[in-house]
Amino acid sequence: MITRIEIDGFKSFQDFKLDVPPFLVLIGTNASGKSNLLDALNFVATAATRGLDAAVAEVRGDARGLFRRRGDGTRVDRMSFALEFRRWRYELRLSWAVPEGALEGIVVEAQRLVSLERRLPRGRDAESRPLQGVEIGEQVIELLPTSSAEPVGLSGLLDSPVLRPKADSRIVWDIRRELSEVRSLHLEAGSLRRASEFGGPKRMHSTGHNLPNYLRFLARETASENRPLGVVAEIKMHLVGLVREISDFVIVEDERRRDVRLEFASPYDQSLDAEFASDGTLRMLAILASLHDHGTVAVEEPENGVFPERLRQMLGLARGLVSDPRESPERYGMAEERPRQAIFTSHSPVVLEVVPYENIAFLDMTTALENGIASRVTRVRRLREDGGPVRITGERWPRITDSELDRFRAGVEEAV
Repeated sequence: MITRIEIDGFKSFQDFKLDVPPFLVLIGTNASGKSNLLDALNFVATAATRGLDAAVAEVRGDARGLFRRRGDGTRVDRMSFALEFRRWRYELRLSWAVPEGALEGIVVEAQRLVSLERRLPRGRDAESRPLQGVEIGEQVIELLPTSSAEPVGLSGLLDSPVLRPKADSRIVWDIRRELSEVRSLHLEAGSLRRASEFGGPKRMHSTGHNLPNYLRFLARETASENRPLGVVAEIKMHLVGLVREISDFVIVEDERRRDVRLEFASPYDQSLDAEFASDGTLRMLAILASLHDHGTVAVEEPENGVFPERLRQMLGLARGLVSDPRESPERYGMAEERPRQAIFTSHSPVVLEVVPYENIAFLDMTTALENGIASRVTRVRRLREDGGPVRITGERWPRITDSELDRFRAGVEEAV
């Protein structure tokens, strides 16, 4: 579970820091950086687990366009990320380079794991470990072999002789699993309606493509003798509660067509193909499936195609499905039970009615000066409690005022 995100130099972010609870809704006007934050989260998780090429392909924009643009039109040459989990912090620093005799592109400058717990040395030979940058009081694992100038990613490091201590290999494996379970959803109606191929990916694409295979995978992964459909039975129950026009759905495995598809039932029609289901129904089904999986799911604008009252129910349901290690920390060790986390972005004023203020972050743009050049960057602001001060000691930005929240409820943007 991610507890903190730091971004600098990526798209609209400069020295951006956000503490993340198990359930978080990001609100704000258009072009405030909400989608950019989901892109950043997806980018760093993909880069760490599948490589830079895959990370660039996963997010919107070309490689150079991922670097923050200054007010004078030039772009910065470096960007850095940090994701904190319960016990460890993963850091990644990248730069734009034009190596001699090679094509220009993004280069990994450094990546490392930093312990968030102070520890004693592990044995007499602790200082002889074959990694650069290992500090024994505050443990640091540099993901850079001493014999090479090229960084080794989390995936490659697991198969590398660089990590000789078994404890380090376990730490890297745990963090890699956490990062591989970060999913960012930008759902599209056309993709949600498509059938899955036999033998296709078991995970759902960010657009919603491969939803049938994903539900099939969740059913088989979580099935038991008493629950043959596993969590899919709960997903059905929740969907029927949200969409009264739907009474059931089934996952159809068609050997003749060599595909997997969804068919819905309603009080008026016993068989309704996914092609004829409403956008909102398919959207809510995809979100419910992700909420019943392990790891962190980030969903862009769940309100699209969804009636406001059903959005209220969906947000309340999401709050109940996430895990909070603070309530029972003994259950959520890295290698033990895997928690669930949800991050939503939204323009809907319904959020202010049903989500506690501590679970909401407001994003907007502000002007930052660097070397005399004014640039627009994303900032995050918290919602103040009723009667509380606008600015809290130690906070970088003032909290959102009641008048600003009233403008958000009314859908009115401030002039810039």
